[in-house]
Amino acid sequence: MRVVSLLLAMLLGIIAEDLAEAGVVEGVVFSEHGPAAEARVFAYSSYEDLVANRVSSKSEPGSKAGQYTLQLKPGTYYLVARAQLENRQFFSYHGVNPINVSDEYRWLPFLLVEESSATCSTGSKQGLSGQVIYKGQPVSGGVVSVYPWQDGKFRGMGLLTNTLDENGGFTFALESGNYVLIARKKQDIRGMGPVKQGDMFCYPSANPITVAEGQLCTIQINCYPRDNLDLFLNDDAVNPQGRKHDSRRQASLYDLQPAETPAPIVATPTRISGRITDPSGLPRPGLVITAYPANGLDLFQMHIVRLITNDMGRSGIDGRFIIELEKGGDYYIVAREKVGEAPDRGELYGLYEGTVNHAVTVIQGENLSGVDVVVDRIMPNLPTDHDHFNK
Repeated sequence: MRVVSLLLAMLLGIIAEDLAEAGVVEGVVFSEHGPAAEARVFAYSSYEDLVANRVSSKSEPGSKAGQYTLQLKPGTYYLVARAQLENRQFFSYHGVNPINVSDEYRWLPFLLVEESSATCSTGSKQGLSGQVIYKGQPVSGGVVSVYPWQDGKFRGMGLLTNTLDENGGFTFALESGNYVLIARKKQDIRGMGPVKQGDMFCYPSANPITVAEGQLCTIQINCYPRDNLDLFLNDDAVNPQGRKHDSRRQASLYDLQPAETPAPIVATPTRISGRITDPSGLPRPGLVITAYPANGLDLFQMHIVRLITNDMGRSGIDGRFIIELEKGGDYYIVAREKVGEAPDRGELYGLYEGTVNHAVTVIQGENLSGVDVVVDRIMPNLPTDHDHFNK
């Protein structure tokens, strides 16, 4: 009896130790109509596990509709919410995945969008195309990026990044392989940094998508506004936000805004600003302006445009732009319609011409203005690859 008691005590001690080390993740899963009562949240230890649907943990329902609770050992997880509503499948891939879970409390809301599948057909075109929408309306002016599925974090420009057209459309010519598509649209046109509150985040449930030889795969990508219920919920929806909303929202942004921070130190931002025009001096709005770190290169080289950087902005209606830099240094300044691939025939494209090597030097904390760029179409009299691709 004494041995049994000792073993029981040891077992209870191990369980208690595991529970003490577990991180608690809670939240509410929403559809556009309010909390989704039948939704569940699934945790995966890696992106490979998510693709193979090897679940590490499944949420338990909370006391109210849509609420969930997960107890996870400290580590990195991919969290996904799923629900069947009115005989349709809904899905949400959280915008801050992969999520670091510690022994601290986390509150993470999920906003469900309808699942979508890719339709692939054999023909003369090969790659990925589709449309990005939010509540049935096209998301124009955002960007869509394609990543190798093994990437896992899916940050920055990926393999290729293109601007969504006025109908939310996009097209990528790709080699055979497995790819992840993610679209984003930031409210602040000056940059393309991390997705913040209210920015559109669009991850289709069909990811990763397989592109086979000679096939074009088409998909509709549904978006949700990151951490913004006011934008997401319909007018007649139930919004259960209560007095704890502010503290819970802070927890939901843990990765971007740590909850426990000493008196904040506000650093002077480092910026490059200017204006993008055509050769006649007319402003060119909606173009991507990128500051590529020189990394010791004395002259601009074309391979630089394939580098991944978050130091980007977009020109406004008057052609003006602001790039907020992560740090000071030497940068090559490029303005164009696309990013992440070689310049295409017919594309609006231009380099900063204020120096011989197209570079500028900016000091940490400096606001460098007057960095103007003139763009023109590349070989406009020749048929473009894009035109050939879309015939």
